[in-house]
Amino acid sequence: MEEALQGHLMDFVMTVLGAAIFALIGFVWRISHKVAENAKRIDTIADLSRRDVQELNKDIDMLMGKVDKHGEWTTNRMMSIAKDMNK
Repeated sequence: MEEALQGHLMDFVMTVLGAAIFALIGFVWRISHKVAENAKRIDTIADLSRRDVQELNKDIDMLMGKVDKHGEWTTNRMMSIAKDMNK
């Protein structure tokens, strides 16, 4: 009787151990899948951020170029108005 009980107990332990190993493998696979998915998302967001920064820098350069041109034009126009006021 004792041997039969030990046999059933050993079967139960092996079943629980097998289930725990499969659960651990599933958990590790799921976590690694989530990590890979999040890494792809981070790369995509980083690329979008880099593109946005590049576009913003281009826009700033364009605006600064126009401000410089406009600033020269405004300065010349103000100088001509100032000269006209003295007459």
